[in-house]
Amino acid sequence: MFTYIEDTPAIQDVVISGGDSYYLEPEQIIEIGERLLSIPHVRRFRFASKGLAVSPSRTLDPEDTWTDALIHVTNMGRKLCKSVALHTHFNHPNEITWITRLAAQKLFQQGVTVRNQTVLLRGVNNDLKTMQRLIKELADMNVTPYYVFQGDMVRGVEDLRTPLREILELERQIRGTIAGFMTPQFMVDLPGGGGKRLAASYESYDRTTGISKFVAPGVKGQQDVFEYYDPLWSLESEPR
Repeated sequence: MFTYIEDTPAIQDVVISGGDSYYLEPEQIIEIGERLLSIPHVRRFRFASKGLAVSPSRTLDPEDTWTDALIHVTNMGRKLCKSVALHTHFNHPNEITWITRLAAQKLFQQGVTVRNQTVLLRGVNNDLKTMQRLIKELADMNVTPYYVFQGDMVRGVEDLRTPLREILELERQIRGTIAGFMTPQFMVDLPGGGGKRLAASYESYDRTTGISKFVAPGVKGQQDVFEYYDPLWSLESEPR
């Protein structure tokens, strides 16, 4: 993989995930980070992990060197004028505890950029009060509320998905209530390789059938149309 990245100058951004980078050993964090930083055309990369949400105590444990490794790579990147960040995943403000705040404070004080990606979940965070509280609490602990995603169309989670109209209304109500740089982008990750698009950037949205259509000219060209379907439970009647 490193050889491929080195041989492909078009790659400037890299995500390190593998499921969750919290599973990587500290030595692996350093090895991956140093290797990527040594590639001239790689300008930015981020480690993706839900660790800050599910196990923030690891960040505070002096015997756990995972965070030390992340800080080391971040500092190396800063010296090279390259961006290294941690992307994490909070879906509800109840996931944030005093331990979380201390862990986030440590990362902030050590100069680690942390961004959050949330998935809109029916009955969990799809109401205005909950989403506003989540965004504010993230901002207050210097975690950038980066994305709020519409749920993907995958098997087994239809009951958790929400119709597009809900994410549009949430954005309408939230935008302007907090600083713009702490206002998340409300997104749809289009099926079929269309990439991430602003939920409000649809070409058309039929609220009766629940079908929204998007184009992604920067990714696939203007001619390709990508469709997103509201969950069946949200429709007044079954589509014919």
